[in-house]
Amino acid sequence: MDWISSIRELFEFGFSLFGSLSIIRALLGIILVFFLPGFAWTLVFFKQINIVERVALSFGLSIAIVTLSLLSLNKLIGLRITGFNSVLVILVITIIPVVFYYLNRLMRRGRGSPT
Repeated sequence: MDWISSIRELFEFGFSLFGSLSIIRALLGIILVFFLPGFAWTLVFFKQINIVERVALSFGLSIAIVTLSLLSLNKLIGLRITGFNSVLVILVITIIPVVFYYLNRLMRRGRGSPT
C-alpha cells in the first residue's frame, strides 16, 4: 500500500496549493463534481445532440452518477466517503467514458466511416 500513500501525499500537496485560493478551489470542485462526469458520459450515450443540451444533461447526469457511485461503493464494499476517496471515484467515473469514447472513435476512423 506504499503507492497509495504516495498518491495521497501528491493530492494533499495539490490541495494545499489551492488552500489559499479558495475561490479557484471551489470552482474546480464544482466543475469536477457537477459537470465533468456527466459531460464525459454524454459523449458516450448521446451522439447527435447540440452543446446546450449536452451541458444541461451533464449537470443532471453528474449529480446522479457521482452520488449513486459514492453511496453504492460505501454500502457494497465499505469504502469510506472522504475527500480523497471521492476525488478518486470521480476521476475514475470520468476517465472510463472518455477512454471508451476515444477508442470508439479510433475504431470508426479505422473502418473508414466518418466521425
